[in-house]
Amino acid sequence: MKSMKCHLIHQTSIPAVLDKARQYRSLLEPDLAISICLDVFAVDADNQDALVIYILALSDTLSGHSTVSQKVDKKILDAIKQLHSNYQQNYYQGIFYERKARALIRHAMSRSFAYNLFIKAIEYYDEAEKISPPDCDDAILRHNACVRSIQDAHLSPRQDIDDVSWQRES
Repeated sequence: MKSMKCHLIHQTSIPAVLDKARQYRSLLEPDLAISICLDVFAVDADNQDALVIYILALSDTLSGHSTVSQKVDKKILDAIKQLHSNYQQNYYQGIFYERKARALIRHAMSRSFAYNLFIKAIEYYDEAEKISPPDCDDAILRHNACVRSIQDAHLSPRQDIDDVSWQRES
């Protein structure tokens, strides 16, 4: 069998291929967007636009708490560390935790963990808001979406087993 090897894209095509990656994300095909970002990294390892798309596409694949998700979590967190902007690092950390929380809300047995993840996302959004570029309210919008999700789903902090036992005995 012939050896399979990826071809390098042209540096000048990066803006167009990143548009394709965005389009694949909007078509709910994150794997194709991820593949395109990897092609960009092969010729421009520090491309910040590709890094953002890569982080978002990876987070599109979050499914809860499987071992596959743990590998994806690590890839996302490692990619976030490569962002140059402190604002973006905080903002995309918030996105990561918010999306993890939203994945957990869909699973009845995991809802109790969603609250803590939403709170963690809110903390990152608050940090991002403090250093956000002028006229950029993205962190505020995400913060508010988390607050509303907590309220709409009637989420509350997890109780320790000891707290639950004590309440039953009272």
